Order: sequence, then structure tokens, then C-alpha cells
Amino acid sequence: MTKEKGILLPIFSLPSDYGIGDFGENAYKFIDILSENKIDYWNILPIYDTNDNAFYSPNSFYALFTLYVSLDDLYEKGLINKPKKYKKENRINYEKVYEYKSKYFEEAFSNFKEDEKFKKFIENKNISDYAEFKYYIQKYKNIDNIVLEENIDTRYYLFLQYILHEEWYKLKEYANKKGVKILGDMPIYPDYNSAEVFKNKDMYQLKDGFKYVSGASPDYFNDKGQKWGHPLYDFDYMQKDNYKYLINRYLDANQKFDVVRIDHFRAFDTYFKIPIDKEPSYGVYENGPSYVFFDELFKHTSNDNFIVEDLGSEIEKTIELRNHYNLMGMKVLQYVFDGYEYNDSESGNTMIYTGNHDNDTIVGWYKKSKKKNEIKKFLKDNNCYERKIHFSFIKYALKCKGRLVIIPVQDLLGLDTNSRINIPGTCGNFNWSWKLKSFKGIDKNIKRVFK
Repeated sequence: MTKEKGILLPIFSLPSDYGIGDFGENAYKFIDILSENKIDYWNILPIYDTNDNAFYSPNSFYALFTLYVSLDDLYEKGLINKPKKYKKENRINYEKVYEYKSKYFEEAFSNFKEDEKFKKFIENKNISDYAEFKYYIQKYKNIDNIVLEENIDTRYYLFLQYILHEEWYKLKEYANKKGVKILGDMPIYPDYNSAEVFKNKDMYQLKDGFKYVSGASPDYFNDKGQKWGHPLYDFDYMQKDNYKYLINRYLDANQKFDVVRIDHFRAFDTYFKIPIDKEPSYGVYENGPSYVFFDELFKHTSNDNFIVEDLGSEIEKTIELRNHYNLMGMKVLQYVFDGYEYNDSESGNTMIYTGNHDNDTIVGWYKKSKKKNEIKKFLKDNNCYERKIHFSFIKYALKCKGRLVIIPVQDLLGLDTNSRINIPGTCGNFNWSWKLKSFKGIDKNIKRVFK
């Protein structure tokens, strides 16, 4: 079996004159680079709309992230005057960028003429539900405070989603024509303040109020555990109509992406339930829908359309669930070398990462490692050691047993800790804010490592 190759680069990290990467010109340029080098996949992370750029806590599983609208596209459509460039910054300031781009969004909306294509688009109930949620959340800030009104005007939010979907599907079509497949992420849970909860409360454990939240138990990765704060699914209620609510969102993701990576796959086997006012140590594991759900899902779509995030410890039953449906799992080399990864290295049905969005870069991780000599010896023994450690790890990843190798663009370029994407369990302006200044060095390094 030929090993496929991919590059991890979030949309927000694309180079841009407008403060944040988007669905515009540089996305097409990056696809060209991948295509010319016969790279099979572009791994883009979630692209769903969020309240606070928390991409794994979306406010909809159907609406796309507002700031990904391309201003150049709006200009070419004649909806705005030529946009002024945003000041150059090393990281994304979401609040400022939203303020900057919103002026152009409003200008475009004022010049937009509704047509039949738009009218057809807004018949999509999930999009109209999202637009209604956006109207209320902008006014009331929290879904618990919402007072329903008559004859609300949601056309601005519908317009933005219309533009976003038009841009996204045009971009995806271009990628596919160039031989590049899009690997997108499906977060496991939505934010509490979301269209999902606002319109589908029965699907969540909220019948007696918001008392339990998502998270992870204390383990090798975090000895205190993790408290994510999402509402939990009411799987028993969902089973009454064969999980239609969940299945519909995965079918929609199948349209948006060529392959969907299911975040926190373990939750379908056993999910962690934490009292909202307690620490993770008070949490307990509950049974998920497991085989019953996936039997139903795969009546509607192929298991080839999915990859699962199966990382963690003590997940033997999760691995059994994955293997039952022949789903591709994940292996992160940093975790393997740190001794934290579940020992499933003999599985060839695996996607290999040097690191992912939650990891330090290889260069940053290696600098901090206390096992440098051990790692260096291992790489030399496997004929993978080179003077630049990121090239060594990419070389080793390509030799590992697995169907697909994904390299974060930071590891391709040999960037340090300052260029990591996220530090799990922390808040602040650092997370989800890194972006490329340019594509300099990417083509050359792809040719070097994937020759």
C-alpha cells in the first residue's frame, strides 16, 4: 500500500494582508504548492463558527467561521470598495480583526442583491437556526437570557454564511481538481452558547439544568485532569430516532470535507462526566452509544470517509471499537517518544503525525526533552538522523507503519515553540493565533523531505 502524505496548516494560519488567513487567494496558492509536489491531503482543523475563536467549541456544526470570508472575493464581486490592508502582526488579534473586517462585511451586505441561489441556500434549516441564534446571542450574550421575539431580521448572518459556503465549496472543488483532498476536523461537542443547544436542548443532558460538563480524567497528559466545559449528549434520548441529530451533522461534514477526523473518538465508547462546580477528579466515566451509533451511521455513509482521534491511555475498548469498523486511527510521534501513547504501533491503518495542533513543534519539543541522547540514538539506529532534528523526525514518520503521514507546516519549516498553535488547558491570546508571514521555504522543504 502506497503511503499518502499531507500537510497540517489551519486556514487561520495562511499568510494574509487582512489579519487572518481566509478562503481567498493564498488558500489557492497553498493548494497549488501541494498539488505540484503530489501531496495528497491538506489538514485544515475545524472551520466551524465559534464565539471566541475556540475552534473545538463551535457554536454550530453547520455554519462556517465568519472571519474566513475573503475580502478580495467581496471586492471582485463588486460588493465592497478595494479593502485597505490590515497592519502586519505576528499573531492574530481576533477582536481587532473582527472589528476591521466587519466594516467590509456590512458594506458588502448593504450592496448585496438577493437572488434565487441565495433564497435556495437559506432554506437550509441548520443555517437559518444558526442565523437566528446569532441574532439573539449578539443581543442577549447568553442563551439563558434570551427572550424570543417576533419578526427578527437574520439576513446579515444568512448573507455571511451564503458567501462563506460559496467560497468554501469553490475552494474545495479547486483542491479536488488539483488532486488534493481536504481533511477536516469534527469537534466532539459544541459550546453551551451555541445554535446546537439553543435549537436542540433535548439532545443534551440539560433536562434538569446545566449540571455536568465534558472533560478528561487525570492521566499521563495532565495529572489533574481536564475540564472542557461543554454540555454532554443525552445519548439515550438520541437513540429514540436512531441518532438522527448526530448523523446529520456527520453527513454534512462529508459534504464539506473529503475525509472527516472525529475529535475525541473515545467519547463514543466512554465519555467523562464532571459536575459543573467540581474539579475533574470528581468526574466519572459513562457509557457512550458505541457500536449501536456507528452501525446506524455507516448505513448512511462509508467508514472510508472518517479518521478517528484515538489518543490517550487505558483505551483498549476504544481501540476495539475503532478496529471493528476498520477506522484509521492516529499516532503522534512526540507522545510515543515521551512514553505516553497507547502501544498500538503494529496497526498499519494509522495516520502518523510528528505532532498536531495541541503539541509543541518538533524543534521546541526536542529542545526541552530530557531524552535527547536516547532520541538521537534511536534515530541513528533507524537511519533517520540528520543535523536538523525536524528533518530527522519527518524521515522517521515516513518510515513508520501507517497509511498516511501528516506533517505540520511548522515542523516542515523547523520552527520553534513560538510557532505552536495551542497549549491545551490554557486560555489567552497565544492559542489559535499563529500564522505564516509567507510561503517562503515550504516548496523547497517539501521537495527535500518527500523526494
